[in-house]
Parts: sequence; structure tokens; C-alpha cells
Amino acid sequence: MKKQLIAILYILPLLLWSNLTQASSLDDLYRDIMRSDNQGYLPLFVKNRKTPDILGIASSTSEVAPLEIKTASKTNEKSVNLVNHFPEKEAAKKAKQLKWEQTLKAIKQNHITPVELDEIHHRLHLNDPKAIEILAWMYTKGVGVQIDYVEAYKLYRKAAMLNVPQAKENALLVYKAMNDRQRKKIKNY
Repeated sequence: MKKQLIAILYILPLLLWSNLTQASSLDDLYRDIMRSDNQGYLPLFVKNRKTPDILGIASSTSEVAPLEIKTASKTNEKSVNLVNHFPEKEAAKKAKQLKWEQTLKAIKQNHITPVELDEIHHRLHLNDPKAIEILAWMYTKGVGVQIDYVEAYKLYRKAAMLNVPQAKENALLVYKAMNDRQRKKIKNY
């Protein structure tokens, strides 16, 4: 009986080991263990484990950096450059946002320089509703620019078309503040 028990103790690990050695990697070993624990079912969080993380992007990011394909000049071979430009783009977005926040702060403090005016005009050309409304207000109050009710009216009307709250009312107030000559300029608009 003792010999049989010793034989079973030698054979049992070999049988168990033979099932585990079918896995070619630690990932496969983990999958096999998960299948045995879940009656042959492989949970979803395990199924997607073999997705390669080529670019080193964390799973929390939603954007994947595009691959750059370059053609060698002497040969027609294409080489793939695996460069992740996502951090650079994020840094550029943050810098633009910071510049805009500094512009708004300068306008509130009435310390407007050509840098802030350039930023507002740049955003104006991009049809940024906030920039349009701010520039209209600046023309109305004469903050950083000369008072120009005609330009303020035009900008408030543009802001109203972009669904800026209170833009129609502000355009009406500016219109009421105009003289006849300024109102004639608007009719040509």
C-alpha cells in the first residue's frame, strides 16, 4: 500500500504538470488557470489580454497615435516609424488653453496688449463664440480698442447666429446707443 501511495504521489504531479505545460507562455498559463477556475469559461477581461501595446499608450487614453509611413528615396521600400505624437499634441492643447486663459485674465484686468488682441482675432477667425462675444464687448466698452458700435453690433449679431446667450439683446442695446450715421452703416451690412 505504501508503494502504491508513493507511485500515486509521483504520477499525480506529472499528470498535473503535463496539463500545465501545454501553455507556451505565462499568459497562456494564466488563461488555462482561469478556464479551470470558471468551468471552461474564459472571462472577458482575460480574452483581450493578447492585444499588443506597441506604442506604449496607457489604456486610459482614447486616442491612438497614427503611424507615419515614409518611403525611402533610393528604394521603393516603405518603413514604418512608430512615433507617438500624442503627448506633444496634448502639450500643445494645454499651451493653447493656458494662452486663452491668460488672454481672458488680461481683458478682465484691462491690460490688453497686441498679443491678447492677436489671440482674440485668431479665435475670431475660427468662429469661437466666446471670442466673438468678448471682442464685441471690447468694442462696446472701448477696452483695448477704440469704441466702435458698428463693429460691436456686427459681432453681436454673429454671436447671436452662433447661439450665444444674450447676444441678441446686447446687439439691440448697441443699436439703441448708435447715432443715425452709424445706423446707416449697418443697413449696408
